[in-house]
Amino acid sequence: MKRPLILSLLGVIFLIFLGIAHIYTHQEELLFQKASLPDDHTFAYEEPFKELFLETDKEARLNALYFYVENPKGVVLYFHGRGGNLNHNMGKFSHEFTDRGYDLFIMDYRGFGKSRGKLSEKAICHDADYCYDYLLDYFPEDKIIVYGRSLGTGIATYVASHHDPKALVLEAPYFNILDLTPREAPYLPRFLIPLILKYHFRTDKWIVKVDSPIHIFHGTEDELVPYDSSTRLLKLIKEKSDVSLISIEKGKHNHLRHHPKYQLTLDEILN
Repeated sequence: MKRPLILSLLGVIFLIFLGIAHIYTHQEELLFQKASLPDDHTFAYEEPFKELFLETDKEARLNALYFYVENPKGVVLYFHGRGGNLNHNMGKFSHEFTDRGYDLFIMDYRGFGKSRGKLSEKAICHDADYCYDYLLDYFPEDKIIVYGRSLGTGIATYVASHHDPKALVLEAPYFNILDLTPREAPYLPRFLIPLILKYHFRTDKWIVKVDSPIHIFHGTEDELVPYDSSTRLLKLIKEKSDVSLISIEKGKHNHLRHHPKYQLTLDEILN
């Protein structure tokens, strides 16, 4: 009886070890769904826009799109989710901001689209800060709204915690990446997770340092980032008077902007 039990335990340990090795080796592929574009790719959108290339350090070049309107009320600095690139669906939501009188600046992370450079959490945060500073040459801070969606919510929160924008808007935010990982890999010992993961994106630590108004959108039936991520973030900043959680009943991860409640609230935030 003892030998089969020992063999079973060894088998379990071996499977856990394989899981740890897989996550450590492939974590960037699991977290990001990068899609690159050739340098000569031409973007085609109906709205007026210009393409930008920003040299954020010696070995990195970011590609960004800047959608613009006449006499803008301000600008939205937008950080997208973990998949695709600037060639995917930008025209489907850029009008959400331009129709409301705002310019829109959106960049691709390193390795996405035509952006080049070695990807890391430090690099992403550095690049995001660089884009904010770029916009400061054209707009005062009280005209800049920082918006993050899904993966981009942590990045947006980091930027807002280091600056003083007009507002921070988060769509389907996560508490942090360390918190999401056990949901995807429940077999991992929790104490190992911070040691294994290279990306932590501590939205929970950054959000308490944000002085700007914070608006959070989250669907109650989000299948990728649990709704309770937002309610837990809200508890961390419950002392702030200018915070709102806009719960979209039965809302899924990728369809919040189709809900009337999202549209009405975005009107209030931008107008």
